[in-house]
Amino acid sequence: MKVRYWMTRDPVTIDSDASIADAARVMKERRFRRLPVMENGRLAGLVTYRNILEAQPSAASTLSVHEARYLVAKLKVRDVMRKNIITLSPDDDVLTAMMEGHRKGLGAYPVVEADGRLVGIVTAADLFNLIVHILGAADRDDFIYLSEEAGHFEAPGYIGRIAAILSGHDVALLSFLSLPRRETADKGVVILKVSRGRRVTAVGALTAEGFQIIN
Repeated sequence: MKVRYWMTRDPVTIDSDASIADAARVMKERRFRRLPVMENGRLAGLVTYRNILEAQPSAASTLSVHEARYLVAKLKVRDVMRKNIITLSPDDDVLTAMMEGHRKGLGAYPVVEADGRLVGIVTAADLFNLIVHILGAADRDDFIYLSEEAGHFEAPGYIGRIAAILSGHDVALLSFLSLPRRETADKGVVILKVSRGRRVTAVGALTAEGFQIIN
C-alpha cells in the first residue's frame, strides 16, 4: 500500500524566514502540530509546536517581560526548525513507514518526489486513520476478541478453521488480526471482524468449538 494513497496532498507550509509567532498562529488556526518549512521553494525542515514552546524563555529567566518578548519576536522559523528530517517517497510502503515511525517516535513524514518537490505529508493521525480502515473499527459491534495460546494462530490452517466454523453458520470472516498480550508472553489476542449483525451467532459457534471469547 503506497504512501501516495494516504498522505495529505499539498500540505500547508511556512517559509523559513517567517517568525515563530506566524508559525504558531498558522498551527493554531489550522489545528496543526507541525508544518513543513520551505526555503527558496524547497523543503528545508519541519517545525513543530513543541519547537516553538521550547524557544520561549523559561520562568526562571532573569530577562524582563519586554526583553523576553523582544528576543522571541526576533526568532525565525529557521532558528527552531528540525533540519535533518526523514522524508518519504509517494511510492514508499505506508505500513513500513508506520512501523519505522513507531520505532523512532516520529510524528510526521514530509513526502517528496524524486526531484525534491514537496507533494504531501503523512502524520501519525493519517497512519491511525489507516489502522481504523484496516480493522474496520468504525463498526465495533461486529468485532470478536479471542484469547489464544501464543503461536497457535501461526499454525497452518488456524484461520481456515475459524473461517469454516463461521461459514457453517452463515457468517463471513471479514478480517483477522493477531496480537501478543502485553501482560504475558505465552498468550495472544485474535481479533476477528465478522459480517454485520452476525456477532452473536459467531460467538456462539466459536464458543461451541472451544474458543475462549474475551468480553
